[in-house]
Amino acid sequence: MKKISVLVTSDVHGYIMPTDFSRDLDLPLGLGKIATVIEEERKRNSVLLVENGDFIQGSPLTYYEQSFKNGESNSVIRLANALNYDVAVFGNHEFNFGLPVLTKVVEESNHPWLAANIRWEDGTFFTKPSIIKEIDGVRIAIVGVTTQFVPIWEDASRIEGLVFEDAFEAAKREVEWLHANHQIDVMMIAYHGGFESDLETGETLERSGENVGYKICKDIEGVDVVITGHQHREIAQHLFGKAIVQPGTKGVCLGKIELTINENGTLEKTEPSLINVNDVPLNDAVKDLITPIHNETEIWLDQSIGKIEGDMIIDSPFHARLHGHPYVDFINRVQNEAGGTSISCMAIFNDICQGFNPNVTMRDIVTNYIFPNTLKVLKVKGEYIVKALEQSATYFTLVDGQPVVSDAFRIPKEEPYNYDLWSGVDYTIDLRKPKGNRVVEVLYNGQPLQADETYEVVMNNYRATGAGNFDYFRDCPVVKDIQTDMTELIADYLVKHGTVHAKQMDNMKIVW
Repeated sequence: MKKISVLVTSDVHGYIMPTDFSRDLDLPLGLGKIATVIEEERKRNSVLLVENGDFIQGSPLTYYEQSFKNGESNSVIRLANALNYDVAVFGNHEFNFGLPVLTKVVEESNHPWLAANIRWEDGTFFTKPSIIKEIDGVRIAIVGVTTQFVPIWEDASRIEGLVFEDAFEAAKREVEWLHANHQIDVMMIAYHGGFESDLETGETLERSGENVGYKICKDIEGVDVVITGHQHREIAQHLFGKAIVQPGTKGVCLGKIELTINENGTLEKTEPSLINVNDVPLNDAVKDLITPIHNETEIWLDQSIGKIEGDMIIDSPFHARLHGHPYVDFINRVQNEAGGTSISCMAIFNDICQGFNPNVTMRDIVTNYIFPNTLKVLKVKGEYIVKALEQSATYFTLVDGQPVVSDAFRIPKEEPYNYDLWSGVDYTIDLRKPKGNRVVEVLYNGQPLQADETYEVVMNNYRATGAGNFDYFRDCPVVKDIQTDMTELIADYLVKHGTVHAKQMDNMKIVW
């Protein structure tokens, strides 16, 4: 009998040291702790180490490095090389910094990056679609695919010349080709995407096509292991006879599929599991490698940018979404000033968003505004503004007469970033009414919003693509495309104004 451990990281988002860059320096997360687990696993079994996407973007460290150290070797990739990854798959956020940066990342990597569903316009593959690794005489094929929604979210200039094919079809095609042309002992699909259906009942949870992991497991034959990601879930089980894992986000755990190979070289058993890092020490080699850039990031994060007069701390994100909040009003002010507009919408991205202290630092900005968004000004019909408010109103449902977050925004993953709060229009939402009929009043400059008139609205580039079930925004004319990152716009606004007065939102009302 042979044992081979397939170890999986996914959605690390540049978190290496065990910190979320608030103040706690020993949290149960980070690739530095994962490295310790990998080291221990290599003492037990032969290892195949797979990175499943969203690796190089997402933390203050990666933001600082791309903003101020661009051109130098990528520290996250230096770490990946030190850990001896065997293969990587592109996540959607790999494309956030543009193709020149990503091409350099691929060139710096000691391991191949796989993309069976990403091609150049001339039909050639962006990178290899698959590889075959031989470990202890066992031939393991790995097919890499990425959610095909990248062009929906990403600015076209950052992916110019690339075509993103259907992930399911590309994976199926490549699996069939490998079986027809090679002797394969173990077939794996590494998919930066998640599950569109309930894993227990098969009930369809979403139909967008963003995630097709369930369909991959159900309908592609000749596959033993399916690695997933993107949704930041923690999953380790079997589905349609295939071992599946999804190891959360920010390095909170390591995915593992132990392969048992019998004397005939045949795969006998797969055992999926997750190894968390709760009591795992930081790897010393990783610490030595990353400390210089980490310390630079920490110094940069504590630079004072401006001051807040009044209270802009978020005690309860749920309360802030329900009643509005000075932090929301402030971000919409920043967006309106940048866009030269009077109507703006934004989201509180997650439930650890804390708002701003009286003395605002870069740490406050990048830990609250966590995505590398830019802004777009769109010409939006009044009817679409109402539709967008109706869509956001579905964030809430009533239980025993009280508002709670609806399942559509919790399952299969938390999506608070798809609930927008608006400024520049006065609106009332009645949660007692059926979905689609909850917006009971929308005023602009004190007058009813006109369905057929167009209004200039500033929003982040993600929402402007129509992502989050706001499809109608996708076809709205673009008045202005503001390419400066939002964190820079926030910092610039604070530097320009010096002191900002916190102002409670008085333009929205939600009743129940």
